[in-house]
Amino acid sequence: MSTRTSPSPTQGPTPQADEADLPKGNCRYILLLPEVKGQRCACVNFTHNQAIPGATCDCGHLACFHTKTAEPAAAVDRQEVEALRQRLQFLEDHYARGQEDSLGKVVARVSDLEGLVETRTDEISQEIKRTYGNLKLAWNSIGELERRSHHADYRFRYIDEKLASIGAELDRLHHRQLELNDADINLEERIVELADSIEEVDEIPEPRGRPARRKSTSDSTPPPNRPAARQRPSSASTPHSQGSSLAVATTGAPVTSVRQTLMPLRAAPMSSAETWTVHISLLPTSSQPFPFERNTNAYKRCLSRGLHQMVAINGSSSEAFVSAVSRAFQSLLRGRPWMPLQAKLCDAEQLQGLPMLRPLDQTLVDCKYDADFLRRHCAVLDMSGKIDSLYIAMRYDTLSWHALRHSPSFLDGLEASWEYDPLLDPNSPFEDDDVDEYDRPSAGDLLPPIPSLKRAASEISRSSSFGSAVPPEGEGSRAKAARTVCPMPNIAEVRRRVETV
Repeated sequence: MSTRTSPSPTQGPTPQADEADLPKGNCRYILLLPEVKGQRCACVNFTHNQAIPGATCDCGHLACFHTKTAEPAAAVDRQEVEALRQRLQFLEDHYARGQEDSLGKVVARVSDLEGLVETRTDEISQEIKRTYGNLKLAWNSIGELERRSHHADYRFRYIDEKLASIGAELDRLHHRQLELNDADINLEERIVELADSIEEVDEIPEPRGRPARRKSTSDSTPPPNRPAARQRPSSASTPHSQGSSLAVATTGAPVTSVRQTLMPLRAAPMSSAETWTVHISLLPTSSQPFPFERNTNAYKRCLSRGLHQMVAINGSSSEAFVSAVSRAFQSLLRGRPWMPLQAKLCDAEQLQGLPMLRPLDQTLVDCKYDADFLRRHCAVLDMSGKIDSLYIAMRYDTLSWHALRHSPSFLDGLEASWEYDPLLDPNSPFEDDDVDEYDRPSAGDLLPPIPSLKRAASEISRSSSFGSAVPPEGEGSRAKAARTVCPMPNIAEVRRRVETV
């Protein structure tokens, strides 16, 4: 029953109704409550309320809202039970279908997830295997790198030792060069002293009243008034000639013959229209102190590219000489300025016969290169005083082995000399054509520059080193610096030969 009923309309006093006429069925009153909209009263049969006048049910509704007769309880219960059963059946079917659908979806989803997990597991396993393989390769690479590092350390130590030995060898060569310079200075002073002594002998007047007689080879005693300090043993005198050794005045030959042996023989004057030949060598750089020796790779390379040629010169003028040289070395000079070099045969005992070279003085570079100039300053003369060989070089440019290798071949059969040579090619890119020619070392740069000598260049007489032993006319004898005579260095070296052909 409802705990709350709507009040019935107010009515006036009515007489008590007959019980037999009152309804018996359930209440059909529709409740007016907003929360139970459309809900009928829950009263199942009319129960007359005696406390209230009129025909009012205990539910609070009048008898008019109740059905006349009460419906059989069994029929109502059966209908409700049937409706409830149908409702339950519907709910069960709906739940069963929902369960089947959701279970199928869950199973499918779980299957998909299992397949995905298995796939991902296999992929992760493969990744782990690849990672282990990469780690193994990395360890192998690290081991190889360590081995290479140890090998590189060994090579570096070897290179350091090699550099140290090379430095020691360079120091030794430097000391030997200084010894050679001292020996050259000593020879220069001894030759000057010998020339002075010969001049003093020339000035001695001959005894009057006695005819001059020819001295034999047995007369080896010097004149009595010769200074004792000027006398030199024949074994101490070093040959000093332009291609031939000198006979030192230790015998009894006349002084005039000794003086003639000291002076180079003068060649017959050359006519301006006479054609003469000379061996000319184009050096890669003007600072090269010595020409390349024969039968060396450097000499063969230069010979194969035409740096050593016999040149025919039509006349003794400077124009004829410059024209002939420029025409002979046209492929190498390419119009660049050049100059002859000063050459002097080395008079040291161990280097006798090897030409010593140096650039011309600035005062002589722009002179006329005629035959007389070349004979006085540049040429290597033969025994008869004729020009035997000349050496030239470019003034401002140099020639590298790379440039010579790509130059036209002049003499065939010497291509084997262009193979890699560790002495000639260590500082030059052997096969790199991208390096600029000005960045390449000169072909004559075989040794690093030697430091300044012990004696200043101003103290050395240029005329006595690169010219005749007799000073030029008008200059007089130069003052000799006080110096202790240095002995010849004991250098074990194979004697070099003259480079001319």
